[in-house]
Amino acid sequence: MLDALRIYLPPSLVGSFFVTMLVNGDYRPRTAAQRTVRLGLAGLGLSLIVLTPAGYSLIGRVGVPNLARLLGHGFMFVVAWAGLAFVAHLTMPPRDASRRSTRVALGFAAGFAVLAVLFVLEPVDVDEVRFAYRYAGAPWVLEYWVVYAACLTPAFAVMARESWRFARVTPDVVLNLGLRLVSGGAVCALTYHVHKGLYFASARYGLGYPTMPPLDKYLPLAANVLVFVGSTVRWWAPRVGLTALAGWVGRYRTYLGLRPLWLGLYEVSPHIALEPPRSALADLLPGDLGLRLYRRVIEIRDGRIALQPYLDQEVADSARRNAARVGLRGQRLDAFVEATVLADALRARARGLRAPAPDAPVGVPGGGDMGSDTVFLTEVARAYRRVVRANAGRTD
Repeated sequence: MLDALRIYLPPSLVGSFFVTMLVNGDYRPRTAAQRTVRLGLAGLGLSLIVLTPAGYSLIGRVGVPNLARLLGHGFMFVVAWAGLAFVAHLTMPPRDASRRSTRVALGFAAGFAVLAVLFVLEPVDVDEVRFAYRYAGAPWVLEYWVVYAACLTPAFAVMARESWRFARVTPDVVLNLGLRLVSGGAVCALTYHVHKGLYFASARYGLGYPTMPPLDKYLPLAANVLVFVGSTVRWWAPRVGLTALAGWVGRYRTYLGLRPLWLGLYEVSPHIALEPPRSALADLLPGDLGLRLYRRVIEIRDGRIALQPYLDQEVADSARRNAARVGLRGQRLDAFVEATVLADALRARARGLRAPAPDAPVGVPGGGDMGSDTVFLTEVARAYRRVVRANAGRTD
C-alpha cells in the first residue's frame, strides 16, 4: 500500500493540477515565466507516469525493452530546462531570457541524443521497471547515467541556489515558501543522482558502495513532491487560505516589529498616541490588527514630526558615510541613517543634551503611500534596535 502511494501519488498530484486548470479555464499562461513552469510541470508529470509500473509495462508493449526509462529521462530534461528558463526570465530581460532558454533547450536535445545512442548500446533486452537492480553492472549503463546526471546536476544546482537566493529577498511570504520548497526538491534530486551514480559505478567496478533502498525510494519522492508543491504554491495557497494567513502573519510581525521605535517616540512625546501603550503581552493579542498597525505607523510619523527640532544633519551625514562604507545601499542605507538620527534625537531630547535647533534641515525619507511607508519604517525599526544596542552604555 505504501509503495503504491509512493509511486502513484506524485503523478496523481500533477494530473489533478492540470485537470483543475482545464476545468477552471485557467490553462493559458499569462507570462513567459509561468509558461516555463507549466511546461516543467507537464514534463514532471509525464516522466512520473511513464516510470510507474503501469506506464512502464504499457510502453514496453511497443517492443523496445525499457523504452519507458529513456522517455522518462527525456521528460526530466524538460523539467531541468524549465527550471533554468524560469531562472533566466527572473534575472534577464525577456529577449535575452528567450535566447538563453533556446540555447539551453538545444543543449538538452544534444544530451538526449547521446542518451539515445547509449540506450541502444546497452544490453538490456528484458523490460524491467526495477532497472537498476537488474542491470546496474551491465555495459554502458554507467556511461548512460553519467551523461544523464551531467546534464541534470548543473541545472538542479542552479535551481537550488537561485530559488534559495530569491527566497531570501522576496517580501512575499507565500512566494518565499514556494521558492524554498523548490530549492529543497532540487537538493534532493541532486543527492539522488549522485547516489545513483555511485551505485552504478560500484556495480561495475566493485567499489563496495552500499545499497540503500530508502534513498532509492524516498529521495525521488521528496524531490518530486517538493518541486511540484513549490511550483504550484501560487495556485493552491489562496484555495487553502494560506495566502490570507500569510498576509495576516506578515502584518502582525510588522506591528510587533514597530513597537520598540514607537515606544521610544512615545516616551518623549506621549501626545502622539491615541491610547497609552499596552504591556508587551497584551500587544501579542490579535484584536483589530489592521487598525492597530495603521495607527502605529501614523503615530510613529507624528512622533518624528514632534522630534524634528532635535534632528541633527551632521549626525545624518556621518551615519550615511559610515553606512556606505560598510556596503549599505538604497532603502537599507536610508533606513539606517533615519534610525541613527532618531536615536540621537531621542537621546538629546530625553537628557537635555542640546537645545532644539531653530530650523529642521534633515529630510523626511519614506514611502509614497501607506504600504511602502510601512515597509520603510519596518526597516527603520530593525536598524533602530541595532543602533540602540550599539549605543547601550554610552555616555555623553
